[in-house]
Amino acid sequence: MKTIDANGTIIYRNENGAIHRLDGPAVIYQDRSEFWIINDKLHRLDGPAAEYPHGIKFWYVNGKFIDLNSQEEFERYLKLIAFQ
Repeated sequence: MKTIDANGTIIYRNENGAIHRLDGPAVIYQDRSEFWIINDKLHRLDGPAAEYPHGIKFWYVNGKFIDLNSQEEFERYLKLIAFQ
């Protein structure tokens, strides 16, 4: 379910009320900050889960912050954890 709050923030929730979206950012702020969230946890495997309009990006997997500086580093990280 998509809602837009009084500040213009777009929020997607699942049927249980958790912030959740599989096909794009689940929260989009007026300043164009975007957050990919699944079941109330920041999560994205094909890019940063938090993106700010001034270019800062943060990577998360299942709510866990992954301290990296680029998409290339994140892709290497995903390959490493796939073999654990």
